[in-house]
Amino acid sequence: MKQSKISKTWNYYKKNSWKLGVLILSIVLFYFVIQKIELKRNSVETYGKIYEKKRIVSGIRVGPLFKYKFWFMYNGKKHFGETTKTLEGENNIGKVFKVRVLMNKPENYEILFDQEYVEKYIIDKNGIKKTLYFEKN
Repeated sequence: MKQSKISKTWNYYKKNSWKLGVLILSIVLFYFVIQKIELKRNSVETYGKIYEKKRIVSGIRVGPLFKYKFWFMYNGKKHFGETTKTLEGENNIGKVFKVRVLMNKPENYEILFDQEYVEKYIIDKNGIKKTLYFEKN
């Protein structure tokens, strides 16, 4: 009995579907690695402030989702971001950290929780308010 063309195609797909999966996974991983490298090489640093903390509800244990905003103006817009990186401590609202941002793609960013900063406001002799950031000890 002769196999139909659809049956042959399906059998071929069943035997070789893992190859397609490996190819797609490789492409996705390559994309994320390229984005990380680009972010490390071509980014500018600014400062972000956590304004909200939420827990993600899931079947497995997932850490809190930290939302933060950073003061990076691009085309006259203030950008907001979020991350699922974990940060120690309970009262994290209002803490300031460095944020890496790509100048040409402000939606590509990364908050760096390794050092906390304190913001100080000064008014210069022209009456312009400026914000300075210092490492918190």
